Amino acid sequence: MATNYLPLDWGAIVKLAKARRKEEGLTQMQVAALAGVSKPSVIEFEKGARSLRISTAERILNVLGLLALEE
Repeated sequence: MATNYLPLDWGAIVKLAKARRKEEGLTQMQVAALAGVSKPSVIEFEKGARSLRISTAERILNVLGLLALEE
């Protein structure tokens, strides 16, 4: 059974998220507080780290309006 996957351009997602944070005038600390993650996690996310938990990336993207999480 073949499964089709869409390629994920992690670098482009990170670049978009960082640009959105700056457009909104938010600091890394503010994003961290709103997302419920640590500032170092936001820094690592913005560096494009692939070792972050997916839930951490989801929370950051959600705060920036780039991903809608179900409650």
